[in-house]
Amino acid sequence: MSTIGFWIKNSRSVSLPQSALPCLTAIVLCIGQDGFTWWLALPVLLGVCAVHLGMNLADDYFDYKHDSRTRADISSTSIRARMEKCHYLGQGEGKATISQLGWATTGFLAFAALMGAIAFAAQWLLHGWQAAMGIVIYAAAGLFLGINYAGKPLELGYHGLGELVIGLMFGPLLMLGVQAALTGNPFSWQMLCMSIAIGCMVTNIVYVHSVMEVNADAELDKMTFARLLKSKRLMIIFIGLFAIIPFIILGLGIALSWWSPWYLLTLATLPMSIFLIHSTRLFAYGLPRNDTPHWWMGPMGEWEKYKQAGIDWFLYRWLLARNICTFFCLILMMVHICLKFIM
Repeated sequence: MSTIGFWIKNSRSVSLPQSALPCLTAIVLCIGQDGFTWWLALPVLLGVCAVHLGMNLADDYFDYKHDSRTRADISSTSIRARMEKCHYLGQGEGKATISQLGWATTGFLAFAALMGAIAFAAQWLLHGWQAAMGIVIYAAAGLFLGINYAGKPLELGYHGLGELVIGLMFGPLLMLGVQAALTGNPFSWQMLCMSIAIGCMVTNIVYVHSVMEVNADAELDKMTFARLLKSKRLMIIFIGLFAIIPFIILGLGIALSWWSPWYLLTLATLPMSIFLIHSTRLFAYGLPRNDTPHWWMGPMGEWEKYKQAGIDWFLYRWLLARNICTFFCLILMMVHICLKFIM
């Protein structure tokens, strides 16, 4: 099995918003900057999406090599344990071999490299090789962390650092890399700070998962950042830090006159962030809770199906964390576009 559709489906494309949203936000924030090359936005976005899917497949490859056990019989209460890792690998119709997985991973990464080469060549011609080297540095750092997320020698995901690596990759490295690719400017304090803010929100999407599954992950012998912290109190403190730091950064940037006060419209997501902290605390401590979606939480999918499947307790907080990041980025982009073209 080697069709593109097969590999896109099994490369967990549902996770693409975690990279596409920061990428789109960085693209929009580059509008109005000196040297902004608008036509590079599409190859940059396609390259980011391709490398994300490629890294997901690489993660599957290394996980399969690391431990190919079927997890469904380990725990009946875990979201992770309900899934057989790399379920699409094996013999027979509709299955792929580990060799085909390796080639598919290479294909996604090669396409991403091609998109990066287009941006590299454009920046070299427009601003010189020094400007183009910024793209190489960020791409190399991202590739290094992506491979070592599950691969040797570091295997960061197996040592409780996976969530932080994802935040770093989809926050600062991605957004500063996009700025380098579109403008030839490899660094600005404004983009760094905004990328840290968005990186914290992306981190919370995967970290909330780990907090809810801390006991099941212990049964699976999977080390996560939540397990690394051990204390429930510390787990909730970090949920709060990842949720609130973006708004602190936003306030500081406005105070420094980096950004317009109109950026405060992103505070519309603050109540959602506070509720995420509260709701996750109730779950972690086993306190009474009412996991009923409200309109202000944003899209929550096919909720009745989730309830019937017994995964509503998980998706309630995971989707909320995802929606917080989504709304924050969308509001930020709309405000910036309005400021540049309307006001």
